[in-house]
Amino acid sequence: MNVKKTAGLIRVMAVVTAMSGLFVFPHFAEATSPQLAPVTRTDIRSDIPEFEELFRLIRQTLSYNKVTFQGKTGMVSGFAAGSAYPQIWLRDSATIITASRLFYEAPYLRSWLEEHLAFQKSDGSLADWVDSRGTSDKNTTETDQETNAVRSAAQIARILGKDWLEKRIAGETVLSRLSKALQFVLSRRFDKTHGLVTGAHTADWGDVDMDIPDQKAIYVGPKTHWTCDIYDQAQFYGAAQELAEMSENCGLADKARFWNEQAGEIRKNAERWLWQEARGFYRVHIHLDSLRHDFDEDGMFAMGGNAEAVISGLASGEKAKKIFENAQARQKTYGFSTISGSLLPPYPKGIFKHPMMDDPYEYQNGGQWDWFGAKLVYAMFERGFSRTARQKLLEIAKKGAANKGLYEWDTPSGQGQGSAFYSGSAGSLALALFEGYFGLRISKDSLQLSPRLSDGRASVQVLIPAAGVYAAYNYAWDSIKKTLVFRFRSNLKNRDEVKILLPPDLAGGISTGKSESLKVNLDGAKIPFRFETSNEDTYLVITADVSSHILEIK
Repeated sequence: MNVKKTAGLIRVMAVVTAMSGLFVFPHFAEATSPQLAPVTRTDIRSDIPEFEELFRLIRQTLSYNKVTFQGKTGMVSGFAAGSAYPQIWLRDSATIITASRLFYEAPYLRSWLEEHLAFQKSDGSLADWVDSRGTSDKNTTETDQETNAVRSAAQIARILGKDWLEKRIAGETVLSRLSKALQFVLSRRFDKTHGLVTGAHTADWGDVDMDIPDQKAIYVGPKTHWTCDIYDQAQFYGAAQELAEMSENCGLADKARFWNEQAGEIRKNAERWLWQEARGFYRVHIHLDSLRHDFDEDGMFAMGGNAEAVISGLASGEKAKKIFENAQARQKTYGFSTISGSLLPPYPKGIFKHPMMDDPYEYQNGGQWDWFGAKLVYAMFERGFSRTARQKLLEIAKKGAANKGLYEWDTPSGQGQGSAFYSGSAGSLALALFEGYFGLRISKDSLQLSPRLSDGRASVQVLIPAAGVYAAYNYAWDSIKKTLVFRFRSNLKNRDEVKILLPPDLAGGISTGKSESLKVNLDGAKIPFRFETSNEDTYLVITADVSSHILEIK
């Protein structure tokens, strides 16, 4: 796509020295008048070429899976889960929003969820997928359809505003239907003995029953063994908190209090029954019947459930740190090309009867899934392990570039399997790239900047078409002059903290007591600043509006 030319536009070229020679970055264009040129698309330039290729694959995946059809609620726009899944799936679409919001208008964010809500059963249950033929179905082995609907709505409301939650779908508001959905989980998928959400015996977050060898494996039946798994607890905990927030924003204080209480109970009971302090991660599940395996099932590291536990906040700071350490150790022990191993070690041969999962390292039984691995990488950025997170994101980006696509899953060595253009992978990787590495958290009313490039260089611009808001920055570290220049601008007016992950050369001065020599100027004038440490990360923090500024640190 070509950016529209603006009269009086000046494009300034910034040249910084790199080991490989001159590295040239264009500063984002500024008009000669105080009025800044608007951002017309989401785009990036990075000194890490694999991140540019990853960005291209994210866009390509969404474009490949884009669907529009006439549904119950009118024209429905959304994204298929992948080439093997032409329907609009709820759990996948909940992940896709973090990517689709960067390129597509409001109908692609909200209409597919409104269609799902129109298929809601009287007991609050929601389907897994809907399609252009007006049909739907549910993989009843799982218990994440309703929670993913709530978590999708929370993301959409932050972009479109809380008024969307009052929209009526077949006579009921969106918010009312979301509450009804989560009530279904409490009334129909809940074990009172342990105070935890229930689901069938699957592999981590998966939807394939252990004992069924054919397509019926996605449905509960007489052979189903019931469990309480960490993935479902993390999903419910996050959904309950977000439903409480949406209720509070809509003036429903009692509802907000109720859902916060439910989240608190899940957290307490998950810690009691699922957290393993000695091992440093959550067990995949506990059994609710007499089934016991003759191998150490509790020793399996469930990537999906543990990653969601960190992202949702179910896992505290120390728990999160131990989970990150375990994920890295398992990658090394089992020789995986990335951190995305879904269940390590996997279930032994023959435990799952379905041919897609009867061997270790197949599909959900130990394959690589960036859908969840990238979420863990994002969480590592957020929890103060940015240097490691950048390395792990780069490994995934290299795998995608080698495969020429973001696959549904990969073998341990990184060979793509399943759908070649998998939307769930694209969504999680967009989250890790834009909110994690580039540190851009943008909503309808606010922008938070926390770039984690450290000693890197990039130009980034983000447009959220559905909200009409944008942000852009140019980040350049000069290792010779020991100078960092951060130019940023947006059409948002909020005032907030801007956090810069310091390059090692600057962060080292703080640890050795030489931070008094640091000079920090905003638009040429000295500005107060402070330091903030989060695990391995050291940030320089200022407070400023996010309209248009040049921050220089040297």
